[in-house]
Amino acid sequence: MLAVVVTAVTAATLVIWSAATPSPPPPPSSDRPPPRSTPVAPPEPLERLAEPTTPPSGTEPAPAPAPAPARELVAAAEGVANPGMTFGVAVLDVDTGDLVVGRGGTRQFMSASLCKLIVAVDVLDQHRAKGLSVDPTDLDLITRALSGSDDNAMSALWGRHDGAGAIGRVATRLTLTGTAAPEDTAMWGDTTTTAADMTKIYRHVLRDMAQQDSAVIVKALVTASPVATDGFAQNYGLLHQGASADVYAKQAWVEWGPAGYLLHSAGVAYDRDTNRAYAIALLTTQPNTPEQTARDHLSKIAAAALAPLAT
Repeated sequence: MLAVVVTAVTAATLVIWSAATPSPPPPPSSDRPPPRSTPVAPPEPLERLAEPTTPPSGTEPAPAPAPAPARELVAAAEGVANPGMTFGVAVLDVDTGDLVVGRGGTRQFMSASLCKLIVAVDVLDQHRAKGLSVDPTDLDLITRALSGSDDNAMSALWGRHDGAGAIGRVATRLTLTGTAAPEDTAMWGDTTTTAADMTKIYRHVLRDMAQQDSAVIVKALVTASPVATDGFAQNYGLLHQGASADVYAKQAWVEWGPAGYLLHSAGVAYDRDTNRAYAIALLTTQPNTPEQTARDHLSKIAAAALAPLAT
């Protein structure tokens, strides 16, 4: 994170009153402040005003906090991950580009709703490359697909913009080695991706995309609805305390037999002390696990990953 120290300089204005011709008292006014209960301190002598000001001993400003290395976040997440789950974790420092790939970070997972982010990125990038404004219908579909994880909106985007081709185009542009379109191109949720690839996508959103396009995606994720359009609550993983400007994410879920769940949470968290952004991807499959238990597992992992940050 970058720490910026701003030094404020205050100019002192010297007003000289004439002792020979005192000014008449001002007329009464209801807008004047009430009389002071204590006398005003006399002004500093000129020689004191010219002296350099130094803080008293022991009052030096505290040093700027050091950024948390991405490896701290990965290690924290790995430390609480259930050894029985299939788990993938990666963290990328958006400012420096440093990527730390942890346990299962390059393992391919079924993306489920994470592919909604990939397609949204391609739709916006394609319009920008062609110098075309984004159709209001597409903007609405992107917002619905990301904020409420609306499957119908995603299906519409997939059909309107060659969804399988969109996955391939983004994978090629960003060198995503584990992201690929599904064999059955009608089944967009079968797109594959990895934790490492998802962090790279977020860095592209925040660093490479035009500001207006990036804002479309970030705003949709920051305002993610507590409950998705299919009725599944999105308050788990990185969003276990809800979406905000400090922590936002795209969630993904699907029942994963027998009697288990695929749950993903991939997003961005900001350290408020240093203003540094970290892309964090937590991908899991948890067979033989009830829904709430699976949600709690991923929330515990996310809380540990966020702990090194002042979010």
